[in-house]
Amino acid sequence: MKTVAVVAVLLATAVTASAQQRAPRSANPPSDLWCREMRITESSSVPYCMAYTLEQCLASRASPNERCYLNPIYDPRFRR
Repeated sequence: MKTVAVVAVLLATAVTASAQQRAPRSANPPSDLWCREMRITESSSVPYCMAYTLEQCLASRASPNERCYLNPIYDPRFRR
């Protein structure tokens, strides 16, 4: 019975260590992780990437029409 418990603890430790290795090393996200479309004129806008979190991006919008999105530099869908 003790052998089964020891094997279970060792297996749980190995799984946890493996998951920690895959986790990002940096605790702080980049300062330009989130972008918003900043309006220049009624028909044009430019990306403004200066937010750590989505909440910061949403709070910095000048109007509800400006959208926030993940910076394409960090978005895995755009990596090659």
